[in-house]
Amino acid sequence: MKNEECLVKIEKKSEIGFWDWQLFSWLSFFMSRGKDLLIITKKRIVYLINNELIKDIEYLDYSKINYNVMTSRIHFIDKEEKERYIGLNDLRVTYEEIQYLKSKLN
Repeated sequence: MKNEECLVKIEKKSEIGFWDWQLFSWLSFFMSRGKDLLIITKKRIVYLINNELIKDIEYLDYSKINYNVMTSRIHFIDKEEKERYIGLNDLRVTYEEIQYLKSKLN
């Protein structure tokens, strides 16, 4: 992935979990948190939540990737020519990020 051109990138800090808040309260704000990340290159889509790899999928055609605002899903066709999607609910996409995705993917 180091040699691939990044076409879309959304990166943010992970949310503080309920149990982290209950156990550490104010200290949880200062603890190191993971990152949530969505990267789309010319060959693949990489999706991480709290530094955990959720999806790393190669796809066929960038021009056929769509972002559905209503369902918060990215639709694409993978290397095996199957229609697939990735739900972005865990990424907590903001209004600005929605506009960014729409401009890049639709």
